[in-house]
Amino acid sequence: MAVETDELLKVLYIVDGAERSSLQHEAEAQLKKWESEPGYHYALQNIYLNTELPMHVRWLAVICFKNGVEKHWRPSRLNAIGKEEKTKIKERLFNLISENNSQLTIQNAHSIARIVRFDFPSEWPTLFDDLSKTLEDYVFVQGNLVATNNLLVVLNQIIKAVSMVRIGRSRHAMQSKAPIIVPILIKSYCKFFQMWTSSLDLTIMEVCYLCLKNLRRIIPEGFEQPHTNQDITDFLKLSVSHLQGLVTEHEKYSSDLLERYVKSYSKLYVNLINSNPTSFVLIPCSSEIITTFLSLLKNRAEDVYKSSEDNDFWETLALKGFLILKKMVAYVYKQGAVTLKQRNDKEDVGNAINKLKTQLFTPEVIFSLCDLIINWYLKLKPSDLESWLLEPEEWVNEELSSSWEYQVRPCAENFYQDLIKYFKDELCDFILNKISNGLTQNESVSDILTKDSILCTFQLSADSIANRVNFDQLLTQVFIPEGLKNDLVENKIIKRRVCLIISTWVPVNCSRESRVNIYKLLINFLQPVNKFNDKVVRLTSIQTLRTIINDWDFNKQDFQPFLKEYVSLSLNMLEDMSFTESKLYILDTLSVLIERCNPLIDETTLMAILQIVPSYWEISKKQEEAILQSSLLRVLKQLVIALNQNSSHTHFITLPLIKACCTQSSEHYSLLSEDGFDLWLAVVQYYPIDMTPNESLVELFSLLHPALMDATEILPTILSIARSYTLLIPKLFETDAGLEAFRVLSGYLPKMRDDAFDIFITMADILLLQESEDDQLINNLINSGLLNAMASYVLDENHSVVLANKILLVLSRLATSSAEAFLNVLQHLQIDSAKFIDVWMNYYKNNGNPRNKKVNLLALISLAVYCVSKNLHGVPQRFGELERNCFLFLEEVNEDESGNCQAYAGDYIYSDVDNYAYLDPDIAPHGEKLRYSKLLEEKDPILKVKMQQYLRDALIKLRGELNESDFATLMSLNDQSTRLAFRSYSDDHRGSPSEEKIRRARENYERYQKQNEEKMKLRNRSAAYYSGSVIMFFLGLSCVAVPFYRYLCKRTGWDGTPITDSRMFTPDRLIPVDTNKRIRVSFTCQASGMLPWKFTPLQKEVYIVPGETALVFYRAKNMSKEDIVGMATYSVTPDNVAAYFNKIQCFCFEEQRLAAGEEVDMPVFFFIDPDFAKDPTMKNIDDVILNYSFFKASYKDGELAPIPMPKVEVKASVA
Repeated sequence: MAVETDELLKVLYIVDGAERSSLQHEAEAQLKKWESEPGYHYALQNIYLNTELPMHVRWLAVICFKNGVEKHWRPSRLNAIGKEEKTKIKERLFNLISENNSQLTIQNAHSIARIVRFDFPSEWPTLFDDLSKTLEDYVFVQGNLVATNNLLVVLNQIIKAVSMVRIGRSRHAMQSKAPIIVPILIKSYCKFFQMWTSSLDLTIMEVCYLCLKNLRRIIPEGFEQPHTNQDITDFLKLSVSHLQGLVTEHEKYSSDLLERYVKSYSKLYVNLINSNPTSFVLIPCSSEIITTFLSLLKNRAEDVYKSSEDNDFWETLALKGFLILKKMVAYVYKQGAVTLKQRNDKEDVGNAINKLKTQLFTPEVIFSLCDLIINWYLKLKPSDLESWLLEPEEWVNEELSSSWEYQVRPCAENFYQDLIKYFKDELCDFILNKISNGLTQNESVSDILTKDSILCTFQLSADSIANRVNFDQLLTQVFIPEGLKNDLVENKIIKRRVCLIISTWVPVNCSRESRVNIYKLLINFLQPVNKFNDKVVRLTSIQTLRTIINDWDFNKQDFQPFLKEYVSLSLNMLEDMSFTESKLYILDTLSVLIERCNPLIDETTLMAILQIVPSYWEISKKQEEAILQSSLLRVLKQLVIALNQNSSHTHFITLPLIKACCTQSSEHYSLLSEDGFDLWLAVVQYYPIDMTPNESLVELFSLLHPALMDATEILPTILSIARSYTLLIPKLFETDAGLEAFRVLSGYLPKMRDDAFDIFITMADILLLQESEDDQLINNLINSGLLNAMASYVLDENHSVVLANKILLVLSRLATSSAEAFLNVLQHLQIDSAKFIDVWMNYYKNNGNPRNKKVNLLALISLAVYCVSKNLHGVPQRFGELERNCFLFLEEVNEDESGNCQAYAGDYIYSDVDNYAYLDPDIAPHGEKLRYSKLLEEKDPILKVKMQQYLRDALIKLRGELNESDFATLMSLNDQSTRLAFRSYSDDHRGSPSEEKIRRARENYERYQKQNEEKMKLRNRSAAYYSGSVIMFFLGLSCVAVPFYRYLCKRTGWDGTPITDSRMFTPDRLIPVDTNKRIRVSFTCQASGMLPWKFTPLQKEVYIVPGETALVFYRAKNMSKEDIVGMATYSVTPDNVAAYFNKIQCFCFEEQRLAAGEEVDMPVFFFIDPDFAKDPTMKNIDDVILNYSFFKASYKDGELAPIPMPKVEVKASVA
């Protein structure tokens, strides 16, 4: 039903009533309902076009109309405005063109601009043609100033809206129409400018300004090469003369409107440079524009220096001047390569750069600019000194957070940094002389301000002159003595500057000894008893301290003697500050200090910091300052971490605050929940191991489910909290709250991000390791759908094999505990057990580290023992493959009697459990690390079950459950090597092994090895004859390559040689394929049980596209007390990817000799062949695993070969 205008008008009158009432609420609800009704927006247009209605009602109608257009004009929107209604609305859009009320006109203009953004050019192709004709008629035929003014207002909003479009045809369509509208605007501007300069008529001035404003927008946005358009170049030349004239007459005819003219000219030039600097430089009058602003910067420097916030005209012009010069200097230095937005001919760029170098940026001009900046624009202005004195906190906060694009002094500093960077050779000596000559002046305020300005140049030149000055010497001989002077009150200006110099130079070039001197100096600056150390000096010192502590080379042992005093001074300073920003600087510095100095801060100092939190929390709560509360939460988090096993001291405040911030109905939730969750995670991770979880911690668990539901952007943090609860109070997951949490996770699992996925796997692994025999937990996992989601994830071929294997690790815990229960779960979930086990067996080969292999094998053996005797799920048919995998695994490891070995050290499923020590390995392990280690020691079968014995017991049990014929049939499925290796298992079942049986088993095994060796020698001999000629041909080429490569190895420290055919590395093979699909390459490794080396990859994974090279490193460390030679082999999984996996350089099949205790990093430089992307069989492969195995090696018959496991070990393996 169409909305009637009269009814709508009545409702608008009610809504616009002076007093709020229930009737108004009903009227607003009715308007909301009508938004989706046909005719509503047309009726609104009727009302605001009716000049007889009161202005306040028309105003309300046009506002509703504008908002409705934004929501419902696009056809794809819900309850979109109908096509017929749109047509009627568009017919009357310009009916308000003679409106005298400027506010109504601007709202109407906004509405039209929104419609244009949606309809131009597809639904309104003639828009700019119509506008240009109408504008020309109003200006040159009718002379209607009101209509001209209103049309220019509308046009300005249209250009602004279309210019913002970056996707679609609107902007390009406007560029095609710009040559039509721009000449009309230029002619109108010229006419009105001549009129108002003769009559000083303010109305005409306003209309002329609107012409200029439109030109300012459409010239940069509507033309890709403005310098090729004659109308534009003529107008720009005219604009420069107008700018110069208005600036000259500013004192005589000073007015806000005239200043807007001048500012608009400067914005036009800046926008032109931003859009296409080459085109700007090639405009004939560009030199005149630049010299005009250079002249303004020079001649009006004193006016800028004396300007204030109330009178910022000259400051604004100076700011635009610096922006123009900054862009031009960068353009010269970067040879035109400043933007990818426009394409310019090389000749144009060369001409533009040559023009700037020869005509403008000569050495004399550069020196003059530096002098100008130092003498006027880097100096603190009188208004700065006044603000420093009256509002020190406010002033320093503005200085520390100011943006260089909007304030003239920061902009001048930024421009100076460009000058010293781009013209380093010309300016270095000039600047150093300035600094050395200017440091002696110290007699008056003016001298101190000049000295401060000169010192500022030293601060800003850090990166450019660092190699030409000795900062440590200057610090000792100049800056520290200058900072300690207290003869004039104005010396506080120098104290502040010394802090800023230190902040800039410490990360660039500063020795450890100098840092110690800086710590002493900053303590002096923070002393409140010194009257020269006002709030500005102390706040700047605090900021400097945070910069130093955050620096990569910060040494906490050097800082330790000053720790207590810094904390004490910071806490005292906190009481003196009244601004929230000031308190934030101090609290953030304390937070960083606690983090970087852990564990050197004593408990007394930490408790002193803790004591201030409750009072400041209450203060911030009363003042509703969430940002301060957020900072307090971060301080609390660092305190919990630093206190570690004493973190229970914080629970009186942390636990209530966690509840307050992480409860969804709390007033703090929206702003503080993220910091609250971080604090919660720290509390549960660092909960003391010898302390029973208190009731408050148990109650917080109920907040986990809503957090999982809503805080998906920080899901890894929420899952980490849940993981900590599995170690602290695993029984909570047997409750209804645990069931609800599992239910949420079952929905997330199929599309979970990798970071969250790894945490989930760890959480599930810990739970099943502890409670795999608990019926209630298993019921919760089943009823929530989580076990079903996990099993389905494994069976879904679209998921990564690597991630599926991680889920299989978790399910292995359940299968190892009870194969029968595991199969019953699969049956209950209606999952095909045969298919699941088949996929599991296929995926097993993708496991890299020995821990994961053993977890899988224990589970598969358990399933095999249960299924083989009952002939279930196709397990008997794959038993031979399982035995072979077990035998190969036993060859990799060397377990002790308990089942543990060095290969199982590290590579935990909880991979980041040691992250607490990332800053310092001396930090004591937190409660979570201790709880996890204890769990593994007590319950992890990896460390408690010997694989050989487990396999032997399984075979004995099968032998007992099967008759002779069935067992023989089962063994016949093995290949020859597996039958020989495991024959002694069946012999053992009949009785104790005799010496004859052992000797016979060993002879059989040695005979099999000898046969294999003979076959390999014969195959190698044939291959050698065939490829001999090829080798001889390439031998000559390689003679040149080898010395060069060895030289490169020595230069880089890489001790390896390429083993892949160099023909695979031609330039056309090393071009990355243009595809969105990136391949994850994961890196795994293991060292043989005979080799006492620690062998780890330094990167877990990389993502590359075919044709893209990647460099990764493996680290090997000889843990023994003797020199050992090792040799590495490698494999690529899946097998069919190996043909495309090319290694340019690696360390395999080469001697790697490590001295006792030596540690080396060994590179692998590789790429995946571009043809990989063309092979249809590779379509579904997203994950590749590169695995290296290191063996102890020696030279045999002149060739390097791995040392096989001792015969006694083989005997043990098969006995």
